[in-house]
Amino acid sequence: MRWFVAVFFFVFALMHLYSYFRVVKPALSNRNFNLFISLVFALGFASPIIWRYADFHAHHKVAYLTALLGLLWIGFMVYFVFAGMLLDLYRAFVHLSKGLFNINPIPTPSRRVSLALAFFFSLSLSSYSYYETLNLRVERFTLETDKLPQDIKRIRILHISDLHLGPVMGMDKVRPILELYEKEKPHMVVSTGDLVDGNMRNKMHLAIALSKMNPPLGKYAVLGNHEYYRGLEQAIDFTQKAGFKLLRGEVLRLENYNFTLVGIDDDDCRFFHSCEGTLSDRALLEGLKEKGFVLYLKHKPKLEKEAYGMFDLMLSGHTHGGVYYPVGKLVLTRMFLGDRGLHELSGSHVYISKGVGTGGPPMRLLSPPDVAVIDLVNRQK
Repeated sequence: MRWFVAVFFFVFALMHLYSYFRVVKPALSNRNFNLFISLVFALGFASPIIWRYADFHAHHKVAYLTALLGLLWIGFMVYFVFAGMLLDLYRAFVHLSKGLFNINPIPTPSRRVSLALAFFFSLSLSSYSYYETLNLRVERFTLETDKLPQDIKRIRILHISDLHLGPVMGMDKVRPILELYEKEKPHMVVSTGDLVDGNMRNKMHLAIALSKMNPPLGKYAVLGNHEYYRGLEQAIDFTQKAGFKLLRGEVLRLENYNFTLVGIDDDDCRFFHSCEGTLSDRALLEGLKEKGFVLYLKHKPKLEKEAYGMFDLMLSGHTHGGVYYPVGKLVLTRMFLGDRGLHELSGSHVYISKGVGTGGPPMRLLSPPDVAVIDLVNRQK
């Protein structure tokens, strides 16, 4: 965890230094305005420390405001650095063409125009990316199975993941889930981790709201990596008060439905010496193939190859679809089973949610938030 924090601030510092000295300062001639912008960049760099402190020590409204501004700044800086690098590549191309061909066939924007272009590009994409987080999608799919008892025609599951409830994410993320629950009337609700991501002081109203979901087959959850980062005890307390049964390396059998639930701790528990049960998919799932329909809950969508085919459906989250679509498509699909959607592995199905909230800046780009409504339909006549 300390290594992650050190790497984050190192990269974050490089982003600020590059943006200020390559994009901003060359375009500014007014000394007082330059000083003002320098202070803005300094506050922006310190914003993660400021809002983390406020989350634990300040009034919840102050914590919300500082966290929102700080996270939006991080997201804005990602786009601003990208815009600056594109402009530098453009200048390099122009310089190369002049050196090789002794011509300048395309115009080169001035430093002030470059700054204006970078700012407009970053602000526009930041605004759209924030807007995208507000539009929760409902993903629906149906799986046919012959493993349910003949008198059970269908089991409907509501799958939520990655709400990241904390200083920024709150009732705006919980409310649409409650509305969907009332509309769909699922038999079961499952949460695949990162339900909590912050100091949950003064957040018990969120747990009470979630506890209003009372499906007939129960509510079940596993822990994600952020529950460990932000305090395991408070995360467990919140999850249980929200009405979820936590599955930590254990198997739960619903005999009347010929249905088995399996849940495993997120493997980041190792960094905190807080794991419960095995972290081996194969060891946990071995011997369950004849136990009716097996639903496997795991935060990260990765799996030991030996466990392929040992379950019917695995539900996961964590990836957020990459948050920015190219990241999910080009990077996360190589790290995990996928970055989103339904996948089939040797007779088993895996569904990866893009999540409801965001663990960093409240921004998404072509990776809108989602929840899943899954119908398990009995194919027996």
